[in-house]
Amino acid sequence: MRASALLRTGVAIGVAALLTSCGGELLAVVGFIGSAGGDWLQDDQPNEQGATVGLQLRSNCRPSGGSPDCRINIQPAGGAAQSMFSTDFDVTYTSNLPNCPDNGTGRASGKRLVLNGCFTGEYVTINQAVSDSGTVRMFFNFTPSLAQGVWVEIQDGQRRFGFNDEVSGCEMTTAPTRPVQIALSRSRVADPTGPFETTIASFTVQGEVGAWQGRFVGVSGMRLTRGAEVLELERRTGVETCP
Repeated sequence: MRASALLRTGVAIGVAALLTSCGGELLAVVGFIGSAGGDWLQDDQPNEQGATVGLQLRSNCRPSGGSPDCRINIQPAGGAAQSMFSTDFDVTYTSNLPNCPDNGTGRASGKRLVLNGCFTGEYVTINQAVSDSGTVRMFFNFTPSLAQGVWVEIQDGQRRFGFNDEVSGCEMTTAPTRPVQIALSRSRVADPTGPFETTIASFTVQGEVGAWQGRFVGVSGMRLTRGAEVLELERRTGVETCP
């Protein structure tokens, strides 16, 4: 078989692998950017599954700063701000876990998170990560900033949004722009009742019937639904302002 035919076959197989079981529609893929910049609290019951997952704070670690609560503080390397556009970035950490060094380095790469000598696993959400062994689960109170960059619909690239903050913004697809109101349900991981994930409670575009709801896909992606409709947004570089 010629190379060109092999290539066509490979592409066809790859495309077929991306088809969903619901009508065979091709789903867009939002690049996952992991979260950093604070204390990740350790769960005392890491093997929980499904709706039972929550934080039962492990508090038997060696004191660090006067607190025995088990935690890893993860920061972007070099004092940098949270990465908004790169899926791969270096991190540093400090820890009071018995099996971890007091401090070290690591790397976030898409959904993968490696803290050298301490943790190897992946992000479940922007607020939760679990080790490959399943023996360490940790939670982080975090809400991404929406104001930086331009949020672009990735299904066909037609719709574009900008945000002034985590409450208001606008759709810039047509002139004049259309106001957007957002309500976030912010994580409260130390609260026994949660929520343990920051989600988008409502995303309302003026002139549309009904609000969207959804979840963050990393710090720079959203997957919103409204009934059977799906709107996937990804943050791109650019400067846009809303009235």
